[in-house]
Amino acid sequence: MKETVGPLDPECDCYACKNYSRAYIRHLIKTNEILGVRLLSIHNINFLTKLMEKVRIEIEHDNLLKFKEEFYKRYGYTKE
Repeated sequence: MKETVGPLDPECDCYACKNYSRAYIRHLIKTNEILGVRLLSIHNINFLTKLMEKVRIEIEHDNLLKFKEEFYKRYGYTKE
């Protein structure tokens, strides 16, 4: 089970992760508060933007396949 104290992602620098705990965001979602959805959207857009920046860099360095493997490993994707 993930720790509820602390940000959604400790390595993320988005507004949501800097200012709100994952427990508070969960509370907002469970109580249908619109702020919860907004904070998750801020986090997700930031994550995808940073991911695309990294992908562009890896393409420029002809290293995309290695990056893909590391990404899958880090986020628990396995082919079964």
